[in-house]
Amino acid sequence: MTALEIIEVAFASRTSPERVTEANAPLSEVYSDARAFEGKNWRSVNCGLLDTYPDCVHGFSPKAFCYFLPGIFSAGIRENRPDLIVNHSLIMTLDRGNASGTWDDFFKLRWPTLTQLECGATQQWIFWLSDQKPSAFSDSELSRALDTMELLSNRSLAEPIAGRWR
Repeated sequence: MTALEIIEVAFASRTSPERVTEANAPLSEVYSDARAFEGKNWRSVNCGLLDTYPDCVHGFSPKAFCYFLPGIFSAGIRENRPDLIVNHSLIMTLDRGNASGTWDDFFKLRWPTLTQLECGATQQWIFWLSDQKPSAFSDSELSRALDTMELLSNRSLAEPIAGRWR
């Protein structure tokens, strides 16, 4: 299977969130960027949309974040855009230590809610990023992101660090 097929299968059961931001989200660029995705299907996300609204991932509610994640992955792969600002934002959220103390609320409410299949699809996206030359990321950034996803993927074996945020 290709990376795009793995992403499609892994995230196929994700349903559209009722809201793309939290109800009390302030009127700021981050949340305005996220609101631009209101009513959209993750499969329709393209790089033009992501270039126009690059702060969207920071404004998404946890459910919207997980719902649009495969759209972000797929758009970059389809359009061969490893340089997307949203890709940097996502890798930066994953480039952290494996100690739970390094996991802020933003991280804990989003990444650990992915299923094992979704974690595997995320790893495929990271592998795709690592294959792009020249790379927009350092080997250490991508390695730590992969390590974080591996921990999340195997969280049932990693109690209590990752498992407590299911």
